[in-house]
Amino acid sequence: MARSEAENKDVKVDSTSLKGFKSNSDIENFYRYVHENGLRMEAKKMLEYAYKKTAPKPKRGRKAKTLQ
Repeated sequence: MARSEAENKDVKVDSTSLKGFKSNSDIENFYRYVHENGLRMEAKKMLEYAYKKTAPKPKRGRKAKTLQ
């Protein structure tokens, strides 16, 4: 039940919106594959790893001086 390539090329995805991201055919196929093969734990680990690699590192703030 995969979409044809012609239909996939017509779909324009706004990368900033989560809804657009989820409607991407590659992501839908990934979700379908994970569900059909019972790979939820493995997929979660993969997505966590990818998020750690792509997420910006938090900025370090100044340490508060203690009064002594």
